[in-house]
Amino acid sequence: MASSKILKLAALFGLSIVVACGDDDTNATGGSGGSGTGGGVEGGGGGGTGGAEAVCTEPTLVPCEDQVLLQMNLQDDEAPGAISSVADGAGFRSTIDATAGGAFAADPDSYVYAKFTATGLEKVALSDEASLTSMDWDIAFRRYVVRINSGHSGPSCVTAARVPGTPEYDDLSVDPSSLTFRADEYFTESCEVIADGTGLEGSPATALSSYWTYPGCVQMTGNVFVVQLADGQLVKLTVELYYNETSQQQCQDEGMVPMSGSDAANFQVRWAFL
Repeated sequence: MASSKILKLAALFGLSIVVACGDDDTNATGGSGGSGTGGGVEGGGGGGTGGAEAVCTEPTLVPCEDQVLLQMNLQDDEAPGAISSVADGAGFRSTIDATAGGAFAADPDSYVYAKFTATGLEKVALSDEASLTSMDWDIAFRRYVVRINSGHSGPSCVTAARVPGTPEYDDLSVDPSSLTFRADEYFTESCEVIADGTGLEGSPATALSSYWTYPGCVQMTGNVFVVQLADGQLVKLTVELYYNETSQQQCQDEGMVPMSGSDAANFQVRWAFL
């Protein structure tokens, strides 16, 4: 119904409309998501363990490329959104401006592209169109969608696996061979987008889409993922905030966010090399 769609969009983008909480596993079918210089990094943090064997070194063709460009509303500009990282134990806490020109922009900015480095999450200067032929990025953010560089998102071989159960990020210790990694494949063989189950338009079932569920706002699931990069290194990752802390807590508790001042699409992600 049209009224239901309006309620969903209003809550997602910061309007004060209360809706009932839904199932935390609403979009668990997904794996639900510049300058090139990256943001500033404060403090230390850590790099990878080294010695990993590369998974791939050459780009591959993106299946359904024309349909991906159209149905994902991909752009030919570079997004202005910034990325910054601060040390967080052996890893980092990175903040990503994925606002993309506003909640209701018909032609939003491109995704913000980034790669995991020993000094933090580094922004990569790419447009959406250029991302489909570039292996220089690992992860990308726009509004509530998070993509990784593989499958229908890019020509590389970055994959992700959700760690089963409800593990604590800080204490995570897993055997990667016990995990099921998936590429960012969210189009059918006939090149139709596969939705993530939230009911929101333009929300595909990416490999990381189960970081959130949708009871009327972007609510964090607390899922922890292991991401394997093209060079073979492994990264543990969890998304902690989509809104500011106050608004995110209200979303978690009440399934709603305030009419204004929620800072939607300003991600806070914790991650570290394994």
